[in-house]
Amino acid sequence: MIIEAIIIGLFIGVIRRGKLSRLGYLKINLSALVILALVSFISIIVMNIGLLDFNSNLYNIFLVITYSLIIIVLAFNLDKRYMFMPLIGVMMNFICLCLNNFRTPVKSDIITHLYGAEMTTLLSSNKVKFFIPAEGAKLNALGKIFYIGDYYFYDIILSIGDIIIFFGIILLIQHLMTDKYLKTRDSITLSRSLFKKK
Repeated sequence: MIIEAIIIGLFIGVIRRGKLSRLGYLKINLSALVILALVSFISIIVMNIGLLDFNSNLYNIFLVITYSLIIIVLAFNLDKRYMFMPLIGVMMNFICLCLNNFRTPVKSDIITHLYGAEMTTLLSSNKVKFFIPAEGAKLNALGKIFYIGDYYFYDIILSIGDIIIFFGIILLIQHLMTDKYLKTRDSITLSRSLFKKK
C-alpha cells in the first residue's frame, strides 16, 4: 500500500496548503542505495513468479540485501520528521521474517477465505513458497494477520509493520509539503558559506 500512502500523503498536503514543489528540495542521504534496493526488490519479484528453484537460497540472500539496504537508508535519514515510523515498520517485518526462516506468517483463516481450504492445507503442509501459517509461527503477531479486502477495492493482507509504514509515509509526505523551511535551510547554509570571512 505504498502507492496509496503516497497519494493520501499528497492529498493531505494539498489540503493543508502545502506545495508539491517542496518535495524537490528533499535530500536523501545514501540515495544510491535506494536504487540498489529497488534492483534487489525487482529480483525478488522475479523469483516470486516461479523462476527460481524452491530449495534455492538465492531468494533469502536477496531478501536480506533488500531489507538491509532499506534499513540503512532509513536510519541515515532519521533527521527527516516521521522517518522513524517506516524504519520501525520495516524492522518489524524483517525481524519476523528472520525468525521464521525467511517465510512470512499468514493467518490460515484468511487464506481459507481467499483461496479455499485446499490452499490452507498446502500452507499447513509447508508446500506454499515463502509463506507459513501464522498459527505456531514465531512472533506471529508481526505476520500478515489483518485482512482489509472487505473494505477495500482489492484483496490485501497487512502486518502491524505494514500499517506503521503506511501511516509513516503519509505523515512524512504531508509534512514535507507543508514545511516552509525545507528550501530555506539549504539556502541559509549556502549563504553562510559564500559570505564566510577568509
